[in-house]
Amino acid sequence: MKTFLLILVTAIFSGNLYAQKADTPITDNDKIYTTPVEVMPEYKGGIERLYNRLEHIRYVFFDRMRNIEGKVWVSLIIEKDGSVNDVKMLRGLTEEQDKEVIRVVKNLRKWKPGMHNGKPVRVQYTIPIDFKMIKS
Repeated sequence: MKTFLLILVTAIFSGNLYAQKADTPITDNDKIYTTPVEVMPEYKGGIERLYNRLEHIRYVFFDRMRNIEGKVWVSLIIEKDGSVNDVKMLRGLTEEQDKEVIRVVKNLRKWKPGMHNGKPVRVQYTIPIDFKMIKS
């Protein structure tokens, strides 16, 4: 009988991302940091608590039955107040599984915000999540 296990790894990637149009002036209030800031955002309770929360992502029944496995990449913005915003799938598995991942990530509790130059800032965060079938 096959059982499933959700294995999770967290990572942060570099790049530049701005929410404004090219003709909109970018202010420090609007800037989204994608490179490490002085103090990176942290999930309240620590990374282990984040892992525990994301382990509750439901592995969609039909995906398990079809032995669909893979890694999804979800991007989110940690706002200045620690809230989660702008959750997007960078690379998904199936439409139904992607919706479940986005639903869970959008409902994460507030984080400790990232800090740069002594002020809270918006930070883009990317989380890879592995979906693997474990044979027993």
